[in-house]
Amino acid sequence: MIADEIERLHALKMAGTLTAEQFERAKEQILTAVTGTDGERICGIGVNAWCALMHLSQMLWWTGAGIVAPIAMWIVGRQQSRLVDLQGRIIINWMISSLIYGLVSGMLVFVAVGIPMLAVLGILTMILPLIGALRAAEGYPWRYWLSLEFLATEEELPNELPY
Repeated sequence: MIADEIERLHALKMAGTLTAEQFERAKEQILTAVTGTDGERICGIGVNAWCALMHLSQMLWWTGAGIVAPIAMWIVGRQQSRLVDLQGRIIINWMISSLIYGLVSGMLVFVAVGIPMLAVLGILTMILPLIGALRAAEGYPWRYWLSLEFLATEEELPNELPY
């Protein structure tokens, strides 16, 4: 992905389409997109990577850290980056929503409807953080499907993603 983009830029430079200065500027833009917006860093990690790790830290639910880690990361980084604050609120909204869905599904287990609901919720709790992490790594906030909004995020989400 990144290597392909840099290789493409190099080919344009060798063909004479790009000057050395244009090549360096474009290369820097590609690398900055990976490490975080405008070179922002939290604890030595780029903002986009920090946000992706926040999403992925939910996968530690089986250790109990899946609840604590994303909240702690959000608290550490929310004052330093607006994107971290937004991503953290998106994650907290999903965590509260999935807790509610889990409680309702758990009560419905006695009428057999809750079993498939719990299975779907289990799958969603594994898939949605992965999608959120991929989008966060690219610098785009992504609201989880079926997530209820407890902490305001809607006005800050872009109307359109590039894909």
